[in-house]
Amino acid sequence: MTSPDTSSRIWAMTIRRFAEMAWSDHGPLRYGSVVLTPILVAFLVPGYWWAGCLIGAIAGVLIDLRTQAAFERLSLKLDDLDANTLKAMIGKYVAALAATTACYVAPYVALAFAPQPAPVVGLLFGAGAALVSANLHVMTRTMIFYTIAPVMLVLVFNAAALGEGANAIILGVMAALFGANAIIAARSGAKSFGELIKSRLHAEEAAEDLERRVNERTAQLEVASKRAQAANKAKSMFLANMSHELRTPLNAVIGYSEIIEEDLESGDTSASAADLGKIRGSATHLLTLINEILDLSRIESGKLELKPASFDLPSLLRGALDTVKPTASKQRTTCQLNVAPTVGLMIADETRVRQCVLNLLSNAAKFTHNGAIALDMRECRIGRIRGVAISVKDTGPGISAENQARLFRPFMQIDSTKTRAHDGAGLGLVITRRLARAMGGDIQVSSKLGHGSTFTLYLPLDMTQAPPVSAAA
Repeated sequence: MTSPDTSSRIWAMTIRRFAEMAWSDHGPLRYGSVVLTPILVAFLVPGYWWAGCLIGAIAGVLIDLRTQAAFERLSLKLDDLDANTLKAMIGKYVAALAATTACYVAPYVALAFAPQPAPVVGLLFGAGAALVSANLHVMTRTMIFYTIAPVMLVLVFNAAALGEGANAIILGVMAALFGANAIIAARSGAKSFGELIKSRLHAEEAAEDLERRVNERTAQLEVASKRAQAANKAKSMFLANMSHELRTPLNAVIGYSEIIEEDLESGDTSASAADLGKIRGSATHLLTLINEILDLSRIESGKLELKPASFDLPSLLRGALDTVKPTASKQRTTCQLNVAPTVGLMIADETRVRQCVLNLLSNAAKFTHNGAIALDMRECRIGRIRGVAISVKDTGPGISAENQARLFRPFMQIDSTKTRAHDGAGLGLVITRRLARAMGGDIQVSSKLGHGSTFTLYLPLDMTQAPPVSAAA
């Protein structure tokens, strides 16, 4: 069943195509024929028989031009009209076209009663009108019936006038058969015309669908290209920053090693112990950076191995908080721990859980000044499995919504400049989310610029019962 939109498009295309055929292709020849024929009648037939033909020609041309103008106005608003409205308007225009044809041919019926060769002229004009009608009046399959009636009268009367008695009857019947053939030809033409319109519609729809798909693919390619460019830029900035991050502790190791070497040569080793501590601190920082990069590489290559085992989660949280307390104290920040009594043992990779918690606590301690850090642990549900929610809440500067969207993207740092205030690879949160999802959990952030941040780590209490979450979740 044809949809209303498709039906409207078919009628619109039908009107446009008919306008092309009736006026663009055949209009000039038709006007020339109907104006020239009365002049020929004036030369060939004595009397004023030509006057009626000329009046009919003028009236027909005027109606024809008005109908053409109406079609042009209609063509400007075709897209705003529904199928029923278009069909009703076409009925009115068919009546106008029938009136035009009647004006053109009706005066030539009178030539059947004029002296010779007037009937011959009338017959030829009627035959020409029948051919034009059969070729043009194909907008609908019933259109020909509205326009062929006066043409049939011209054919029959003028053909009968060429004979007498039985011959007149035979000639009239033959003329009627000629008109009937014109009707049949027009009906077939209307069917072919309709099939042509439908074929054009299908071609247009196919072209529109292709254009839509091309536009969609182009948009997808543009998005992919922008993402690739952004990722490439981010990686380039990351590598540039990492070269700076790695060089800093290495320079410290080399520099203090040279100082110790000079102290040993001079015999004054009073400051060597402190210098060795600085070397150890720089080496530890360097190892942390390298481990983060290697962890991300293993995770992205699918070679991360988890070793689930049973351990005491509250003890792990207390130990992690004790680890970051010195850093927090330097920032004049207090730390507190709130542990739900219902959670004790957990089955997961203890090292990776500690790594996730330490990453969150280290970030909170690094960015919070003269504030507070709260480590909360409560029981929750992850799907149908018992889980635990570990929240790290700080009173730091907070994170804007725009930057929150970048937090968990590899190689993306909120401050990616070489002069940023805080060091690090910027991979801690990325690794934390990947590890959490590998253990069947996830991590979420809630923050408002200027009002602190809360990072919540969701993990199943037994990771052996929870399937890993895909990286694209």
